[in-house]
Amino acid sequence: TTRFPFDTAIANIYPAGVSAKIANTGDGIKPGDIIRISVWIKASNLVPDSADKYPDTWSVGFTPGFFDAYGNDAGYSPIDQPDLHFKFPDVTSFDWTQYHVDYKVPDNPSVNSMEVRLHIYARFTGTIYFDDLSIQKLDVPDLNAVGGFEQQLPAFWHKGNEPGGSTLTWATDQFVSMGHSLKIDKSQTSDAAMWESDNMCDLWSPSIPANVDIKLGAWVMTKGINTNPANDDEKWWISYAFYDSAGSLIGETKLPIDQSTANSSGFVADTNSPGETVLPTTAYKMVISFVGGKNATGTVWADNFIFLGRNGAWAGQDWNTQVGVPTGWYYWLPPLGGNDGKLENGFENTIVTNEAAHSGNYSLKFDLPFNRDPHDGFVGTTRFLMDSAQANFYPASVNGQNVPTITDIHPGDILRLSVWIKGSNLVPDSADKYPDTWSVGLTPGFFQGNGNNSGYSPIDQNDYQFKFPDVTSFDWTKYYLDITVPDDPSYNALEVRLHIYARFTGTVYFDDLEIQKIGATDVSNSNDILPADFTVFQNYPNPFNPTTTISYSLPKSAPVKVIVYDMLGREVKTLVNTDQQRGIHNVVWNADNNFGAKVSSGMYIYRVIAGDKVQVKKMVLLK
Repeated sequence: TTRFPFDTAIANIYPAGVSAKIANTGDGIKPGDIIRISVWIKASNLVPDSADKYPDTWSVGFTPGFFDAYGNDAGYSPIDQPDLHFKFPDVTSFDWTQYHVDYKVPDNPSVNSMEVRLHIYARFTGTIYFDDLSIQKLDVPDLNAVGGFEQQLPAFWHKGNEPGGSTLTWATDQFVSMGHSLKIDKSQTSDAAMWESDNMCDLWSPSIPANVDIKLGAWVMTKGINTNPANDDEKWWISYAFYDSAGSLIGETKLPIDQSTANSSGFVADTNSPGETVLPTTAYKMVISFVGGKNATGTVWADNFIFLGRNGAWAGQDWNTQVGVPTGWYYWLPPLGGNDGKLENGFENTIVTNEAAHSGNYSLKFDLPFNRDPHDGFVGTTRFLMDSAQANFYPASVNGQNVPTITDIHPGDILRLSVWIKGSNLVPDSADKYPDTWSVGLTPGFFQGNGNNSGYSPIDQNDYQFKFPDVTSFDWTKYYLDITVPDDPSYNALEVRLHIYARFTGTVYFDDLEIQKIGATDVSNSNDILPADFTVFQNYPNPFNPTTTISYSLPKSAPVKVIVYDMLGREVKTLVNTDQQRGIHNVVWNADNNFGAKVSSGMYIYRVIAGDKVQVKKMVLLK
């Protein structure tokens, strides 16, 4: 393409020069944004073994270039111009297939324009056709904000088509579980309206096996829809389409949504029949569509998508079956990761909520009842590619959802993973009774590859439990973990799970997961995963009789004093006066004074001094 500006603040001076289609850019593309560059390719006369013999030169790809000037007399001064190669299937030809690359616009305020080259590299032979190059700004997290929950679209789904007269919404007004559903509201339109999934062969299952009887479907709810459709244009439906390794369609299962009445009685499960979906060959791509035909009218919600093998057979994976987590996240929740369209044991209460947030408006909430059955569950980031030198793993994904490349993290680096947590309805003695299972923590994992069909091959994946204070609730507190990136250049991707372990009960909110590269001198050597800040927690129990526990966290060693005062400011009892190591500390007060005598009922103040830090809280003794 010729060079074009990507910021609407300057586009008005060059309206005739935009050679590529920029879709859904909102307020325009700017430095630091993540953009998806995609193009459709058709090929023939290929020589498959050439790709193995000359992996960097028998190839086809993109060369995006970013510049600080455009137009006549601008000259050639690229700020960034990488070559990104596609990974073609091992065939001699393939039909039209969309390839894409997700790339970060250089975070340089002088960058104001770009070009995209459709590039044939040195040793490539064969015949290829290019068409429909497009550029789209993505709503995905960056390294400095991996773990926010402010994104406005569900993970593994995108708006496939939203013609005038239709509205596609990641809705909160109706849902089965996890607080969200996919919603289409439409009148008659010029084209069908459609929510569409990305390729679901991702993260764990690189393929969907042949000869398995697959149960698939979704829970749907209708309101005011047209009834008794006369043709396909008047119909509502959900479909599952399967493709082979060359991108050719194997088959499609199309589930018509019930249009015998205008309004359903709540959400109703719509599934296929036994034996209806059995693939004759292995699929490497699966795409789900939720569609209202161009003349279909009304409102339909879809949630809790179903995808599992009948009779216990393994059918592969369908991610974000409950559509409750935003772009950049995925989850595994009981009983079957959500694949059966159901969540149990309190995990149906997992929700992105505006009840509380450390920053922004939203956080992730787990609300697990006291009497639940033991089961693990997590919400984790989709994989981040750590090093742009390994980029051949990244753009090879076809129609898949990827997250940005992290260009400054490499094998052997030390990372600090931190997250803000708020807790309530906690049961303190459970942590002592079940130290490894009544717990919350992080599970970082390092992988080889992050694109579709990479599969599940962690080189390193460990559970790290946080040590909560001995209280029933605490306000937003920052916890962190220091880890070393495995010193193996073949492993280039990272994910981080926000993990609820088997016996945990209570309510916790997560927000603002961050990844920072740190120096060796900054590493914490403690085995406990602890808060990053000095925090004094509310005593427990409160009110109390005859004893209570005061908890506080130290981010580093310090001289500590814990002193109880009455409401007139007179010292009652010095509980601690010594140097203490970093960690969470608990001290018990037996309602006595410095002379061993019991004190009277009433309100008292406890003051915790750690170095130059001081915090004060109140407590009540009742007799």
